Amino acid sequence: MKTYKPNDFNHKCQIGRLKTETTSTGGKIEKFDENTAHEVWFASKLRTIALQFQLLGTQYEDTFEIVVRHQSWLREKLVVKFKGELYSILNISSDETSKIQRFDIITLRKKTKGK
Repeated sequence: MKTYKPNDFNHKCQIGRLKTETTSTGGKIEKFDENTAHEVWFASKLRTIALQFQLLGTQYEDTFEIVVRHQSWLREKLVVKFKGELYSILNISSDETSKIQRFDIITLRKKTKGK
């Protein structure tokens, strides 16, 4: 796995859970639960053109990846909030080696209503 430098982690996001709230009309709406949020610095992971073409027509076509320091609490059922937008975690590639510096690669897709 590629080694990342500390200055690569130059973006900040929040990772947490969604909570369901009832609206005044009786409907249900999902919102990001600030009480469960962890603030995390991340690095952007670039994809090659060849990989982008391989992903066309798959469930990963409209996704992107970020890299965070290894977190044992990180699970796929969580969501990521970045620049006011919510993103679903599709996959986490955890670094389970015995290295001191370990990184997890998280595949994200912009969360749309009802998904």
